[in-house]
Amino acid sequence: MVESQAVIRPFDWRDLALLYRVRDRGLCTDAELAFTRGVNALQHALLDVFTPGKTTITLVARPRRRDGDPAVGQCVLRNGLPNARLSFIGPSTALDQANGAELLEALARASGEHGAHNLVAEVEESSPAFESLRLAGFAVYARQRIWSVDGSPDEFEAAVESPWRAETAEDELAAQGLYLNLVPGLVQQVEPPPERSSHNLVLWQEGQLLGYLDLLRGPLGTWVQPYVHPAAQSFDRMLASFLASGPSPNRPLFICVRSYQSWMGGPLEHLGFVPVSDQAVMVKRLAALLRRPAAIPLPAVEGKYPEPSAPIVRVERAPGASRPSGGR
Repeated sequence: MVESQAVIRPFDWRDLALLYRVRDRGLCTDAELAFTRGVNALQHALLDVFTPGKTTITLVARPRRRDGDPAVGQCVLRNGLPNARLSFIGPSTALDQANGAELLEALARASGEHGAHNLVAEVEESSPAFESLRLAGFAVYARQRIWSVDGSPDEFEAAVESPWRAETAEDELAAQGLYLNLVPGLVQQVEPPPERSSHNLVLWQEGQLLGYLDLLRGPLGTWVQPYVHPAAQSFDRMLASFLASGPSPNRPLFICVRSYQSWMGGPLEHLGFVPVSDQAVMVKRLAALLRRPAAIPLPAVEGKYPEPSAPIVRVERAPGASRPSGGR
């Protein structure tokens, strides 16, 4: 049995100085969090315990030997969702050390104990963290490009009447159908449908829901996860009308485009967006699907004897006829 290289325990007040030291040297592996709120592991560790429906797990790994550096890891879970998101590892160099690998495994185990089926991390494929996560059991399930624009709403020509409106309860079934049609089955295993919110926007054309924008606003910018059917007409005009409405004045807008919707790149570039990050969506599976046979009673047969479905015909032998060969 390999001896553990670090002592790993939950974060407490003794680790405040450590967390303060690594706060600017860490790696945020949750793109939505990084682009809307920034890397602030200390804030999440202290304040998210008061956020309803949200669980933040913060662990500290201190090496048993003096030649290693302590590390902090954090992941976030939301009630009702099967995924935990790896949000912070600090310092980023910890992933190259043995205690960093043990810290990742401890975070995965803790997430599983809280009911998570998957642990998700988003990193640039060219970064050293990509290989470290792959060696820790993470696999690539999708790729995404983050586009950004800093233009003010005045730079975009507003439509006479915006085709977008706020999502309501009546849109939920259609939104589920759009998600199922657009997102590949493999990705659906680790990416749940967007949660219904009055901030999200929907677009209907000819009686069909063809556009859905999952929005999150933060102090650093607005995050948009789009779900747009390729049959939607004039996607660039649709998006321009959204931009003209001023989603978040004086703050940058970030649009996350997954690889299965890469056709959006052309219209986004035409509107002045620039790519700021190319990332791999990596997943570590924490639970496996078990298939077990289930014995289900059949009311029509249970407790009864089967009866013949055709009449039994008795064949009489003529007197003196020989018995068939093999007979008794």
